[in-house]
Amino acid sequence: MGIFKTIMWAVALLWVAYVLILTRYQLRNGEPVSPPMFASTMMFALGMAVLLLLGGSSLHLLWWFPVSALLGVLLMVFRTWTNFNMACLGWLAGLKPVKDPFTKR
Repeated sequence: MGIFKTIMWAVALLWVAYVLILTRYQLRNGEPVSPPMFASTMMFALGMAVLLLLGGSSLHLLWWFPVSALLGVLLMVFRTWTNFNMACLGWLAGLKPVKDPFTKR
């Protein structure tokens, strides 16, 4: 079971790294980026971190992957989640946040 656990974590980490690297490449080259795909990946990464902190079984990654895909897209309705994802996209692109003088943020 130890080798299976290692393989599961390796595949999950490789998936997250692949999407982040691909997104960074797209941002740097001015290509369109899919915010729902990025949001789902961020949700999966957050779930992986929680699973690691709680010491859960790596088999939870099997059901967390489709659930994170749905939650990542559905949570785009909420401003906080969207702002978090846009800030992460800006960080990946290497942009610094711009202060907007017309808003109180």
